[in-house]
Amino acid sequence: MRWKWVLIFVITWLSFSIRPAMAESNVDIQFEIPLSGIVKYESWMRLNVKVTSQEQDFTGAVELSQRQVKKNNEFKLRRPIKLEQGKSTTVYFDMPSQILLDDWYVQVTQNGQVIKSEKLRIPYPTDGRTIGVISEEGNAFHFLAVNQSQSKMNRPLSVQNLTEQMLPDQSWIYENIDMLALAGNSGSTINDQQMAAIKEWIQLGGIVVVSAGPNQDGMIQRFADILPVEAGKAGNIELQQALSEYDFAKVAPNGSIGVYNRNLPLFVSKSYGRGLLLFVNYDVTAEPLASWQFNAQLWQNAMIQHGAKKIFEEKLYMDQMTRPFLDLSKKIPEVQTPPAFWMVALWGGYVIVLAPLTYFVLKRMRKPEWAWGVIPVGGIFLTVAIFAVGKPAVVKTSTSYAVTKIDILDESLAHVRSATTFLGVDQNEYDVQLEPSIVALPLTVGRTDYRPEGLMDGDEVLSFRNLPYLTPKQAIGIGVKHDMGAFDASLRVNENRLQGHVKNNTEFAYDQTYIEIGFQRIPLGPLKKGEEKQIDSVLEPLFMPRKPQATNELQTMEERIKEMQERVVAYEEGNQVSIIGITTEPLPLMTMQVPHQAHYWNVIQQPIQFQPNEQGLVTSPYGLLDAEMYEMTGDFDSTGYIWQLGKGSITFELRTDKAALNMKRITVPLNHSSFKPFRIEYFHQKSGKWIPVERGRRLVLDNELQQVLTPNQTLLLRFSHNGTSRLALPEPIFQVEGVRKW
Repeated sequence: MRWKWVLIFVITWLSFSIRPAMAESNVDIQFEIPLSGIVKYESWMRLNVKVTSQEQDFTGAVELSQRQVKKNNEFKLRRPIKLEQGKSTTVYFDMPSQILLDDWYVQVTQNGQVIKSEKLRIPYPTDGRTIGVISEEGNAFHFLAVNQSQSKMNRPLSVQNLTEQMLPDQSWIYENIDMLALAGNSGSTINDQQMAAIKEWIQLGGIVVVSAGPNQDGMIQRFADILPVEAGKAGNIELQQALSEYDFAKVAPNGSIGVYNRNLPLFVSKSYGRGLLLFVNYDVTAEPLASWQFNAQLWQNAMIQHGAKKIFEEKLYMDQMTRPFLDLSKKIPEVQTPPAFWMVALWGGYVIVLAPLTYFVLKRMRKPEWAWGVIPVGGIFLTVAIFAVGKPAVVKTSTSYAVTKIDILDESLAHVRSATTFLGVDQNEYDVQLEPSIVALPLTVGRTDYRPEGLMDGDEVLSFRNLPYLTPKQAIGIGVKHDMGAFDASLRVNENRLQGHVKNNTEFAYDQTYIEIGFQRIPLGPLKKGEEKQIDSVLEPLFMPRKPQATNELQTMEERIKEMQERVVAYEEGNQVSIIGITTEPLPLMTMQVPHQAHYWNVIQQPIQFQPNEQGLVTSPYGLLDAEMYEMTGDFDSTGYIWQLGKGSITFELRTDKAALNMKRITVPLNHSSFKPFRIEYFHQKSGKWIPVERGRRLVLDNELQQVLTPNQTLLLRFSHNGTSRLALPEPIFQVEGVRKW
């Protein structure tokens, strides 16, 4: 009989072990990343997971986890799925690319049990800039691929061939490439949703190149709302004349080339929002230019002249986890953490006073054995009392705090970044509704950093489940906001004064507004909707930001919050003139679906361009453009904006090229007292000599400016010191005046 019981045990054990194996064979998973898997470290990405049920219906979930073996306390993202036999479904996870650089596993689970698990492998982000190409010819735009030494774009360029099916419907995914090139009629099968996303991406700062030869209407006419190009005007252009605009007339190939519109030059561009549409008026695969030995240099010159380089350089690397936003959003207004002193006092009083005193009283009453019941009951009563009194003192109701920064592109479109902290009171679960134009990632605080965790149900809902009492949860999001209006600004620089007006045509009223120019902030005060203010302020040549003097005293909570707010304002600011407004009006992008008190802190920013002054010149003021270290010799050190120079020299490259002006005058205030101890020289490009600058005099270059500038349209400035003791040298600031290029 004993062997029968052993057989029953073996059969039962096998039945349980076979079930997961059968379920695993029933499910198949595949990964896919849009744009042929191209990802950039400083962008968000989408991971598509396709799940197929082979032999039977399946109900479960797809989870993204950092552990191959499931554990209850692990951080994970989860999406529910329900499949019929033989059917497939695709779920996706949106997040900053930097998150997935760690080891992650995609798991299919059912009833809490892992059915199938596969390690996620994504291409590692590459250095340099990537150009995605849609073309029927495999080698179209191949000449754009250049290495670091050949590139005039400061970083190497690589070309990646794509198909129309690889193009996403979401504009933010295109941030993983730097340029999209479309040749001839090859993009005619791009659908309307993809085209709308591409155009929105241009507004957000993307660059699209469209090439069309004679009668190739398929692609360029789909961009007619941005850049109208008349069809039916095919013809030929003599290359020597056409290339003279780009300084290649002497080496131009003989003959002509067929063009889409004979009345237009080889390259025509149109700025659109923050980006650029560049129309190439010929087929890039056509000879003689396709195999011309100077073709790559021609294209680099064309992209520089039409502003592509400027757009590349304005894209700063930013942490896509938006940690300054997350840190500030944790400081929820009206949520007060009890001081540690009271917690220590209460429990210390119980341990040191209440328990011994109770025992002493009971002993005097000759009832010491009662202490075994009275002291624990007293402890329970004290705990309940502390909870009843302390809970409303911490927070009275569920609450949230959203920190958002909006970058206005024009009246119809703005780019949005946001982080929100949620705190549920008497809620162990709740949902968060997203605005349709926002993608978001639920987060929790890990041991050392924020970690993805939460249930993502559908396109517009985040869910948090099984929450411990008073546990905050967070989410970050990016997206766009439509039709919020814009500031109407007309500003110009006359000598050392900023003059003009600013009108608030946005949908918000602002508690405070100011204009930021380099290191200077010009306060405008509160600004109501529709209100206009006149500007007439002095522009100061500041060498570094104005900051309060550091003290040894500990910061107050108000001072810490103010510092956090400044980090949010400075996030992704760049070297640009901006109008910045602060408002606490409601901006519900991620909303708790339970009764709660919502708080908001919003930064609205809009870059502006100066208008020409009375002399017809546009001025790029002091502190707006960079002075980069070019060469150093001898004894030196750097502390922020200040260099310490002993015996030796430091050469700075003044990035006057970033002004995007046909420059007429450069002014460097070398008469500042900080520069007087140094020997100062500037490099004269035409003669190849260093020209000394008289001590205590400003450097003004105008008539001989083009003879001084380097081939990259920058100015080299050298500071020398012969003494042994170090002297403080601030980075030079400068002002550029000229006529706008585009």
